[in-house]
Amino acid sequence: MPLRMAGLSAPAMTLSRKDRIARAFDRAEDYDGEAEIQRIVATRLAERVLALNLDPSLPVLEIGCGTGFLTEALLAARRDLAFTISDIAPAMLDRARARIGERPNLRYALIDGEAPGLPAAHFGLIVSSLAFQWFEHPLQSIEHLIPALAPGGRLAFSTLVAGSFREWADAQKRAGLVGLTRDYPHADLFSGIASEACTVDVNCYSLEQKHADGKAFLRSLKAIGAHARWRNDAPAPTGRLRHAITLFEQRGAAISYDIAEVIIRRVK
Repeated sequence: MPLRMAGLSAPAMTLSRKDRIARAFDRAEDYDGEAEIQRIVATRLAERVLALNLDPSLPVLEIGCGTGFLTEALLAARRDLAFTISDIAPAMLDRARARIGERPNLRYALIDGEAPGLPAAHFGLIVSSLAFQWFEHPLQSIEHLIPALAPGGRLAFSTLVAGSFREWADAQKRAGLVGLTRDYPHADLFSGIASEACTVDVNCYSLEQKHADGKAFLRSLKAIGAHARWRNDAPAPTGRLRHAITLFEQRGAAISYDIAEVIIRRVK
């Protein structure tokens, strides 16, 4: 298979970062079949959230719902939630709607989680699974989200942190490539949010996914929409890219996901 079929063709120069991300996820028609890690992370976050002492009278917002893994897990235990389910990608939102269905207590909305424009002190819970790593400035986005929580409300999210995709990043570096994989923040970035206004609990864990070969890994990224370029640069030279794939395969074609699971509680 040509490398450009693995989501590595030249980028459209007119697209913004957010447009590139939304378009990649809109085209991720095989998401459910390839998103094993995403399903595990969503299930773990749901378990944490459902163990919290939440106010059932306050509404819930999900940012970056994808095809609805986290939504489904939460609603399986709490069908009564007044739930706004959102994503930046219209097709992803449609897939979540197809999975979850329509109910009087559910609302589907196209929302940019980085700048959502939410009402103040409104939500008892804002949740997100593996969306915040796509934010340009995650701390600024979090600062915009916390005021939307009612006192005692929680912002609960899982995101990739430093160490994720290290095998692929190392193969790229050794092949003379840079910038194809984002440098993820360290988990302690989120611990620093704690203040008089909010408390923060950060739990970190790692997962590994084995692939048949390097091209299978790249195809899996495309299938779940995660191949979108962080920067709108020119495509990588084919020879160096093939060399990076070979180096990645020599290390076993396994990829690491380092996850930070963050629970922020608004105190006042």
